[in-house]
Amino acid sequence: MEDPSNQEEILGKTTAAKEPGIARIHKRFHKPLRIIAVIIAVVFAVLIFFNIMQKPFDRTRNEYTSVTIEEGDDLKAAAERLEEAGIVESSSRFSLVSRMALQTEIKPGTYYLSPSMDSVSIAKAICKGNVTLNGFIIPDGFTEDQTFTSLSRDGFGDKDAFMKAASDPFLQDIDFIGKDVDGAAQIEGFLLPGTYRLDTEADETMIIMTMLDSFSNFFNDDYRARADELGLSVREVVVIASMIEKETSVDNEKARISSVLHNQLNLEMIDLPEVPLCSPGEASITAALYPEDSEDIYYVLSSKLDGTHVFTSDEAEYNTLLEEYNQAAQARQEKLDSRNHEAAEDAAEQEEGAQTESSEEGQD
Repeated sequence: MEDPSNQEEILGKTTAAKEPGIARIHKRFHKPLRIIAVIIAVVFAVLIFFNIMQKPFDRTRNEYTSVTIEEGDDLKAAAERLEEAGIVESSSRFSLVSRMALQTEIKPGTYYLSPSMDSVSIAKAICKGNVTLNGFIIPDGFTEDQTFTSLSRDGFGDKDAFMKAASDPFLQDIDFIGKDVDGAAQIEGFLLPGTYRLDTEADETMIIMTMLDSFSNFFNDDYRARADELGLSVREVVVIASMIEKETSVDNEKARISSVLHNQLNLEMIDLPEVPLCSPGEASITAALYPEDSEDIYYVLSSKLDGTHVFTSDEAEYNTLLEEYNQAAQARQEKLDSRNHEAAEDAAEQEEGAQTESSEEGQD
């Protein structure tokens, strides 16, 4: 029988003999793992950097402004036009984000853009163009006037003809339009945003009917049943949705804002407008139908100035939050005015220097 101590000695020698091999294996894989870890860290850092850089200039401003990109404009020129129009904060930052998103082929045209849009969405808009190959794109939140202006600009009809077609009394036979509103305003809010593909020969009436049909198909029987459950007409749902659309561009808080509006209506704190404020997108319509369950009756833009809102059921807290937001907004505006003033002074100094240099050259 073997001495156990000998077995332990043999086992120890065997283990010791294996350890250098294991160490070599560990050493062999150590460097590749370090490289992979560095690559992952770099990619993660780039993603964070990109996410920060492409954020909207001002989520609190949902209004759309027309910006014309001229024939021959490159990315740099287009970015400068966007900055001048107040759509992006920095032309150089926008150019960098556009290149990172591989959106550099600029198409000339007049675009309706908002500072509440992120830079990637803006870049895609001016690279794709608002007009598709056989159709057009209507963004969320467009008013009837903006829609008809955009369509006429892009060769899909005449604005006056659109307004006349929108005023036709026969449209009141469509159940969700009804007879409560007359004139072109009767279809305000029901021109569902989205991408439409049409023959350019389609007349104004056909285009309007196509957009109304799109709304009818989206607002299906389940949505109609839900509106009945809430005690609202289709028009009233669209009015609420248009208010949500105007209040926020942050999709994940639309149901919370909807909750506040429904609570205010139930408490008779507000009255609904007769006509929708704009054509709300699908997310806002869904939020109007399915509000979040809350007791909030107030909301105010966050003092973080990132376009999000703070919610409360307490009036005193609401007033405090409103004051905090106003102070933050004023401070940012003062900072922006100061920066613009400095830029104007620099430009004036450069122009004065150029004139002086030109004058001296003339004297020589």
